[in-house]
Amino acid sequence: MKSYDNVETMLAFHGAPTLEGIKPGNLISFNKNRIKNCQCILNQYKRCMECNGIYFFTLSETENWLLLFIYRKNTLKQLIQSKEIREFLNSHGYEHCRYLSQYLRYLKIRMSLQKGFPHEIGVFLGYPLDDVKGFIEHSGRHFKISGQWKVYSDTKRAEELFNKYAECSNRYCACLLRGQSIEELVKAV
Repeated sequence: MKSYDNVETMLAFHGAPTLEGIKPGNLISFNKNRIKNCQCILNQYKRCMECNGIYFFTLSETENWLLLFIYRKNTLKQLIQSKEIREFLNSHGYEHCRYLSQYLRYLKIRMSLQKGFPHEIGVFLGYPLDDVKGFIEHSGRHFKISGQWKVYSDTKRAEELFNKYAECSNRYCACLLRGQSIEELVKAV
């Protein structure tokens, strides 16, 4: 499998819910030792993605790894403008942020300072705020169920979303196997 195909497969498997428009953002971790010219290949996708409202933001990068946040700009912007989300993010140091780009840059700073994932990242990934708060309050323990995130509130809704996201990823990967490209799938949304 060529490097290009590996990037495309990673985008399909880990990013399908965002590419499909059912989730505001996803994280994708690329091993640059296994995918040569990873950034160059991602740049080839950039124009097609941005024309469809999907953006790439590098949250962290080392010699061996690239952590990419892919997001739907309008969806994420709308989410962050919610009063409840804004108050929550403000309580975690985002009070100086006015624009989406400032929120993302501050998230990147918090990641580098903490050497890991600040818990509010769940908001950017579209996790329910009650679950993000529950994770923080309980230090990741005492959750009701676990899937793409740890659930502290509405388990029925979370299970529905887990299934919806998995079906979307499976569908995108199946389409790739049938010869469709990521660009074709994104344009079809």
